[in-house]
Amino acid sequence: MAESIVAESRRHFYRPELDVLRFGAFLLVFIHHGFPLTAAEYVGWGVPHTLAAFLAAGARAGALGVDLFFALSAYLITELLLREQRARGSFDIRAFYIRRILRIWPLYYFALLVLLPLLAIAMPADQMSGNFWLAFLFFAGNWACAWWNLFPTSLALLWSVSIEEQFYVVWPWLMRLCGSSMPLCAVGMLVIATITRAFLIGHHASEAAIWTNTFARLDPIAGGALLALLLRGRIPKHTLRGRIMWIASGSVALWVAGSVLKDPGWIWLLTYPLAAAGCVAIFYGSFAPDGARTPRILTYLGKISYGLYVFHVAAIRLVQKAASLPGPVVLLIAFSLTVALAALSYRYLESPFLRWKNRFAQVSTRAV
Repeated sequence: MAESIVAESRRHFYRPELDVLRFGAFLLVFIHHGFPLTAAEYVGWGVPHTLAAFLAAGARAGALGVDLFFALSAYLITELLLREQRARGSFDIRAFYIRRILRIWPLYYFALLVLLPLLAIAMPADQMSGNFWLAFLFFAGNWACAWWNLFPTSLALLWSVSIEEQFYVVWPWLMRLCGSSMPLCAVGMLVIATITRAFLIGHHASEAAIWTNTFARLDPIAGGALLALLLRGRIPKHTLRGRIMWIASGSVALWVAGSVLKDPGWIWLLTYPLAAAGCVAIFYGSFAPDGARTPRILTYLGKISYGLYVFHVAAIRLVQKAASLPGPVVLLIAFSLTVALAALSYRYLESPFLRWKNRFAQVSTRAV
């Protein structure tokens, strides 16, 4: 009986607190794209100078919500493959690819093939050239942004999806090849990221050339994967004080790293790994006791976070174009529009594919 319980537990994995964390990652990115990034703009709103500097640094740090998404994705993918391997003796790479395609491609290609032309009509200046579009079409948009030092249109944020897709292609094969040496492989990724950034900094590369370079952005991916490999299926048992300490320390690390993220030079050798460490600390502290209640609205917003991420910049720019309103009002309307679009996307576009995806799932879980 005990053995059957263990085997069954390996086939089911869902942590609602990670959905809440997904929404938190999106909220950071939304703050970065929507809120002022310089203290002067907050001062113009009547905010005291000291508080204005603090808020501006926090808004800049919001960009690192992308790193939190990377760490989440790497942890979940690694954890699910490990659970499948423990339950079945191996994992099915073909089924893994099908699951990823059914999760990522429908909304991604809807954005490129339908939403992008509509945005070009509504905002003629918000267009993507043919070269960029082809790169994004084949999940190489991050390399286009890095090469041309440009983020064209409201959908340029899909560069991060390109990096995740590249990770998905390689990771299961590395796990099969390296086996029990996977932790060393993850550490090797950290080394590769550091060497890549040092090379690019030494050659005076632009911020975009580093920020969207796959090899320079491996830190949070390695951190998330390493967490899954070291926990080996266990869920940390935190006290409330322990959770607060982990999340608070990770948040401080993100704030410090993000506040100087755009300062060019060798400091990037410190800020990127510091951000990754902050993401892992927040992630580690976010695990809640079994049976703990999570706010349903936050869990739901985490479930639709892919759509929230895809639509939010377009929503901000559309609202800004449509009405001359105070900044906070624009952001409130844009946030509401983003949630509405993401909810519709999840219900009518993504969910049918997610139900199909579940047929290929070896470990039962919610959509990841």
